[in-house]
Amino acid sequence: MDAVPVIARGHNVAVFVPPVTEAALPLIQAAERRPALILTADADRAVQLADALDGAFAVSGLTRGQQRLSQSLPGITAIGVLDALALLRRSALQPAAFGLVVLAWPEQLDEEAGQSLESVMAECDKDAQRIIMTSDTGPATTRLVERYAFKAMTWGLPSPDASAERAPAAPSVGPARYVVARPTQLAEVRRRILDTLHPDHDEAVVIATCPASREGAASLLAQAGGEPPVIVVEAHQLPWLRSLFTPLAYLPLPTAADAAEQRAEKLRTRVARVVESENLDRELFIVAPLFERHDPATVAAALLKLVAGQGAPPAGRAAPEPGAAPAVPSFAKVWVGVGRKDNVKPGDLVGAIVNEAKVAAEALGRIDVRDLFCLVEVRAEQAEKVAQGLTGVSLRGRRLTARVDRGPGPSHRPPRRV
Repeated sequence: MDAVPVIARGHNVAVFVPPVTEAALPLIQAAERRPALILTADADRAVQLADALDGAFAVSGLTRGQQRLSQSLPGITAIGVLDALALLRRSALQPAAFGLVVLAWPEQLDEEAGQSLESVMAECDKDAQRIIMTSDTGPATTRLVERYAFKAMTWGLPSPDASAERAPAAPSVGPARYVVARPTQLAEVRRRILDTLHPDHDEAVVIATCPASREGAASLLAQAGGEPPVIVVEAHQLPWLRSLFTPLAYLPLPTAADAAEQRAEKLRTRVARVVESENLDRELFIVAPLFERHDPATVAAALLKLVAGQGAPPAGRAAPEPGAAPAVPSFAKVWVGVGRKDNVKPGDLVGAIVNEAKVAAEALGRIDVRDLFCLVEVRAEQAEKVAQGLTGVSLRGRRLTARVDRGPGPSHRPPRRV
């Protein structure tokens, strides 16, 4: 029996849904009760769902969301749970006004968001239709269904009877490779995949986002022929992907740090060639006195920095001629006010910088994720742009603050977390 007609009749439903936006659309569209409130793990997922639903509104910023909801309720409102609680406390969101409440993959909520969900659901109309879409079939989902969807009919979830036999797992459709990235990064990631695999022609490699069904996975495999497809997924989609493809192998891609190391190695090779083949008597005469006061390696590094245009030559000395040596990238650090406790991964920051700050991934270096903040190495000339572009952006349900890190000065203190 299909869940769609049951949803259309207004019943509470809990259904197994792959963590892919396309898989959720028929269920939401089948529900006739409006207005509808869709609660997600964060603003990014709310935007993904709203973009796929005609006339839906996604709360991606609290100020704009408050203004929009105060005018009139959209037919469908998608919102991250933490944002929902914030707007509830401002009296801007009235959960009781919605005739349909959808929990979209609540297993993706962290502990803080789980507590916020309880506060939001407590304000919902008890007669509102409830739809729980989940890709987790564990005991936690069973408890969540019992708590938030009274007398819900279930599809694809374990029977409440603990003694019931589980259905055998569906067979794998075949092998695949995967890369973890945001869907908005697909075009850039596709280029990096092709650069890594260097096929004879681009069409020889099938690159796609996470399939919404087993049939879709089989279709990708058929398109790929004998070569495993490459699937670009978000981290929370991996369990579903593993249920489709076996073996499933991670495809490592070159990072920005790898690219910087390649450029640096090319420069070392050119310097070594000059050392081995050129007459350097004049240059040694100029720099030899410096060796009495400074380490030779430090002197060499200073000369490279001057040539790269990152330092000013001493007064009275002419600037080096352009093209005397290739530029060496200089990096600065950007402090970002989210960290490991917010479940932030380096890939999340790369995606935000590329999409929001409009800075290429090649301009990034090492990303150091601490408990309460992150330090991102960025090309020095792009650091201010990254800091300004990240400030105010929503990531993992939090509004970001970012600034160029100047080091621990006498009054240096990271901003307090609110």
